[in-house]
Amino acid sequence: MSLLHLSIHKWILSGLKLIFITGLFSLISLSSKSQLPGQLPVNLKTFKVKAENNTRVKIFWTSLYEKDNGYFEIQRSADGVNFKTVARITGINLYGISTDYIFFDSLPLKGISFYRLKQLDIVYNDRFSYSPIEKVRCAEAEISFDIFPNPAPGTEFKISLLKNVPGNIDVMVFDQSGKLRLQQQFSNNNSVTVYHQLKAGLYNVKITCKEFTETRKIIIQ
Repeated sequence: MSLLHLSIHKWILSGLKLIFITGLFSLISLSSKSQLPGQLPVNLKTFKVKAENNTRVKIFWTSLYEKDNGYFEIQRSADGVNFKTVARITGINLYGISTDYIFFDSLPLKGISFYRLKQLDIVYNDRFSYSPIEKVRCAEAEISFDIFPNPAPGTEFKISLLKNVPGNIDVMVFDQSGKLRLQQQFSNNNSVTVYHQLKAGLYNVKITCKEFTETRKIIIQ
């Protein structure tokens, strides 16, 4: 092989090596940038969950900074694996300033349950991150009222209090997303009839009075 051919061959090999090395460094650079903490929209300092009583759980978290934070989803699970969203909180986006958030779950699960945050971006709709999972226990409340019939056909169901309760009785019915669908008040009566126009489905019936606050489930047919 002539010296000219050798020179051309070496020049081609050198060029290919240079292209390969340049491409490799580019990939490493992009990978490093995607993992930098400063590129994340939220830097979460703390996430805590506490059962205040049998009927309310306090969810508290603090972000050290936020940028392009769309919103938080508060997710709850009975087994720590299958989570369901119970609330959505819009991000405040105070860049460089610590921000506190508080949410109260007024229809918590009885016994042990699990909570986590899911944070979603403004810019990239498909980019999100999860907080660590927190466990909490709500003690089983003593049953204070009964609902019948359950499942309930038609447009009414009855509530029977299992003990005498003085004063007013507030009855609230929530759907499974936590939205209030019905609210009625009764006074000095241990057995009441609730009339409704609810669609078929599963609901939470919450009774509040002087003696107790308790939630039970009902199926409307």
